[in-house]
Amino acid sequence: MQDRKLDLEASKIAVLPSMAMYNKFLNWVSGEFELFLQDDNYGLKVYFPQGHLNIRLVQSHSTNIYFEIYVKSKNRPLGTRIHNQALDVLNQVYNVEKS
Repeated sequence: MQDRKLDLEASKIAVLPSMAMYNKFLNWVSGEFELFLQDDNYGLKVYFPQGHLNIRLVQSHSTNIYFEIYVKSKNRPLGTRIHNQALDVLNQVYNVEKS
């Protein structure tokens, strides 16, 4: 039986000020993981060995876009790395928009 402690589920609710920035974020994450199978029907889902990254819109207002960055993985180190990469891309989008 596999040790469930090695599994990872990580979730973060993030906010961007516009749909344009949200779409830019999705585009950049897609580019970051371009070698993995992707599904962009509902936000963005990236499949990687033993898991997936899912980014989905939670709520949209005229001033803020709320979305979830969710990773589920059977490999904790890989899942953590994927989650951190997505957060790094989010920080890059913030920094480009601020400059």
